[in-house]
Amino acid sequence: MAVDFSHCSRLALRRAKFWAGRTGGKILALHVIDQDFLRHCIHEHLGEEGEIKKKLFINSKNKLRKFLRQEEMDENDTEMIVCEGTPCMEINRKAVEHDVEMIIMGSKGNSDDMKAIFFGSTTERVLRFIKRPVLCIPPEGNYSL
Repeated sequence: MAVDFSHCSRLALRRAKFWAGRTGGKILALHVIDQDFLRHCIHEHLGEEGEIKKKLFINSKNKLRKFLRQEEMDENDTEMIVCEGTPCMEINRKAVEHDVEMIIMGSKGNSDDMKAIFFGSTTERVLRFIKRPVLCIPPEGNYSL
């Protein structure tokens, strides 16, 4: 379950929770700190690299924990991971490392619109390279799975 804290990501988490509850599965909630954003912070002299990384990791972990609590996720059935890298690559890497059955993510997240125009959204890039099933949850819709 890829989490970028967007509305679509919240809907995807709800779908993952529903399926995990029906199948007895566990949820791996992954948030990736975009390395391009980290480089930008360093370039803008917002602090020392180690200090910036530490703050981003602490803030991301706290935000992910709060995000999961708001959806009443069972901490025993949910593993939280925060890592740094290129989001599409890290989502794929963690899916393989943890042998996940399916990646569930929102179809529209918080990625930069200009970046998405030229390179595709994070979801599109995950779909291009992954060898596992991916369920993309749209921002709105009346559907039943």
